[in-house]
Amino acid sequence: METVDWLSLTALAMVAVLVVPGALRHNRGVVLRNAALWLAVIVALVWGYERFGPFGF
Repeated sequence: METVDWLSLTALAMVAVLVVPGALRHNRGVVLRNAALWLAVIVALVWGYERFGPFGF
Protein backbone atom coordinates (compact mmCIF):
# COMPACT_ATOMS: atom_id res chain seq x y z
CA MET A 1 0.00 0.00 0.00
CA GLU A 2 1.10 3.51 -0.62
CA THR A 3 1.38 6.15 2.08
CA VAL A 4 -1.95 7.72 1.16
CA ASP A 5 -3.70 4.36 1.49
CA TRP A 6 -2.25 3.80 4.95
CA LEU A 7 -3.30 7.28 6.04
CA SER A 8 -6.86 6.68 4.82
CA LEU A 9 -6.98 3.33 6.59
CA THR A 10 -5.70 4.90 9.80
CA ALA A 11 -8.28 7.70 9.61
CA LEU A 12 -11.08 5.20 9.05
CA ALA A 13 -9.93 3.13 12.02
CA MET A 14 -9.83 6.24 14.24
CA VAL A 15 -13.37 7.20 13.26
CA ALA A 16 -14.56 3.64 13.87
CA VAL A 17 -13.01 3.64 17.34
CA LEU A 18 -14.95 6.80 18.17
CA VAL A 19 -18.30 5.90 16.59
CA VAL A 20 -18.77 2.13 17.00
CA PRO A 21 -18.93 1.90 20.82
CA GLY A 22 -21.68 4.52 21.03
CA ALA A 23 -23.65 2.91 18.22
CA LEU A 24 -23.42 -0.52 19.83
CA ARG A 25 -24.43 0.82 23.23
CA HIS A 26 -27.48 2.59 21.78
CA ASN A 27 -29.24 -0.35 20.15
CA ARG A 28 -27.04 -3.40 19.97
CA GLY A 29 -29.17 -5.97 18.11
CA VAL A 30 -30.28 -3.73 15.26
CA VAL A 31 -26.86 -2.19 14.70
CA LEU A 32 -25.12 -5.56 14.51
CA ARG A 33 -27.72 -6.87 12.07
CA ASN A 34 -27.42 -3.79 9.88
CA ALA A 35 -23.62 -3.93 9.98
CA ALA A 36 -23.70 -7.57 8.92
CA LEU A 37 -26.08 -6.76 6.05
CA TRP A 38 -23.94 -3.85 4.83
CA LEU A 39 -20.81 -5.96 5.08
CA ALA A 40 -22.48 -8.66 2.98
CA VAL A 41 -23.51 -6.08 0.36
CA ILE A 42 -20.00 -4.62 0.18
CA VAL A 43 -18.41 -8.06 -0.10
CA ALA A 44 -20.84 -8.98 -2.89
CA LEU A 45 -20.06 -5.77 -4.78
CA VAL A 46 -16.30 -6.25 -4.44
CA TRP A 47 -16.58 -9.88 -5.52
CA GLY A 48 -18.71 -8.89 -8.52
CA TYR A 49 -16.27 -6.19 -9.55
CA GLU A 50 -13.28 -8.52 -9.23
CA ARG A 51 -15.09 -11.27 -11.12
CA PHE A 52 -16.68 -9.24 -13.95
CA GLY A 53 -15.02 -5.79 -13.91
CA PRO A 54 -13.64 -3.35 -14.72
CA PHE A 55 -16.64 -2.09 -16.59
CA GLY A 56 -16.20 0.16 -19.62
CA PHE A 57 -18.45 3.10 -18.76
